[in-house]
Amino acid sequence: MPVSEGPTLDLRRTIVYVVVSLALGVGLLFVVVTLAGSGDVQFKLGDEVFEVGDAETFAQRIADDRAPLPFSSLSRNRPIYLQHIGDDPETGWFAVDARSPSAPAECVLEWDVDAQVFVDGCDATATFPPDGEGLLRYTATVDADGVVVVDLNAGDSDTGTATDDTGGSSDTAAG
Repeated sequence: MPVSEGPTLDLRRTIVYVVVSLALGVGLLFVVVTLAGSGDVQFKLGDEVFEVGDAETFAQRIADDRAPLPFSSLSRNRPIYLQHIGDDPETGWFAVDARSPSAPAECVLEWDVDAQVFVDGCDATATFPPDGEGLLRYTATVDADGVVVVDLNAGDSDTGTATDDTGGSSDTAAG
């Protein structure tokens, strides 16, 4: 009479499955680490360019609140303020890095509604004007559909411009 191997055969299959799965996982990890180290693969956490929404709606909200819009930890842990200057919702857009340019990363800028300035969260004597002069600014434009688009690819402090990857620059205050 033949003897069934039942549980022993299932245990062997499970062990083989686990060993093969681990080997494939380690191999895949090795390939990813190798490619990442070679510069052939770039990891991006979060979007570098994002759509905020309707320009007219957000321009009106900023005007009504007398305050720029804060966005926290969008990309690479970069909180920003979206600001609009002027009466035309199609122009006058830019974003500023919400971190103090001279303080630790945990020091974020705050908006003083009464004084209409950005205030350093760790040094209240350090203030910046509503146009973001002296802060790291990013390009914000209005696309053909009337949507505000913020580009966090590169920024430049003090000049009010954000530079692109080719070394060129564009005026961020003009939108």
